Amino acid sequence: MNQSPDLNNVIIFDGVCVLCNSLVDFLIKKDIDHSFKFLTAQSSLGQKLIHTVGIEPSLQTGEIRLIFIDKNRPRIKSDAVIAILMKLGSGYKLARFLYLVPRVIRDFCYQFVATRRYKWFGKTIQCRIPTESDVDRFLE
Repeated sequence: MNQSPDLNNVIIFDGVCVLCNSLVDFLIKKDIDHSFKFLTAQSSLGQKLIHTVGIEPSLQTGEIRLIFIDKNRPRIKSDAVIAILMKLGSGYKLARFLYLVPRVIRDFCYQFVATRRYKWFGKTIQCRIPTESDVDRFLE
């Protein structure tokens, strides 16, 4: 596994969150160019990158849900979701219109779902283990 990844198109996600893992499954299927690289927030490299880009994690309270690092710039909450969708291209580029919604409203909606994600979608006992076919998509 790569120990010093290029911080471009890196998605750091909560590895025990069923909703987050479903998003990763969706992105793996849609990202035919293999431009995204994935990393769980619970991994040692995930923790290191979170600190490197200046985001203080609080995994005990479940605050790390999704971080998208694009050209060494971290994006969080609704900005991360929109940026990821836009990178998929095609019809997903329409997600840029979500920027017309004020960030406070977008982030409120994001936070509303994110704080209930375990209750609504569940939580696994251990972090995701990549399958043989997508192990190259994961940094650790």
